[in-house]
Amino acid sequence: MGALVNSAPVQLIIIALAIYAFVKFCSFAKKYSLPGKVKLSAYILTALSLFIMNYLFSAAKTGLGLAAVMTNPTLMYIALAISLVIVFIFSFALMAETKE
Repeated sequence: MGALVNSAPVQLIIIALAIYAFVKFCSFAKKYSLPGKVKLSAYILTALSLFIMNYLFSAAKTGLGLAAVMTNPTLMYIALAISLVIVFIFSFALMAETKE
């Protein structure tokens, strides 16, 4: 499985599918409207998570060394999952209309 995912055409297909899914999600989010306070809360959550993820990655890098962080699949999967959730929260808040 690792050799299949490490090939360039498969990675290109995965990236294209991810972009397509993100565009579909954004068009789905345009149908909703959120109050201004909810959108502001989503933006604050995004900013806080950016600083927290940066701090955690920096702490892990100094504690474990860069090679351990980059090669540890568990840390990378956790970081990827958290960052994807935050990206979807931010994009939903950004694409949704603001309720008056």
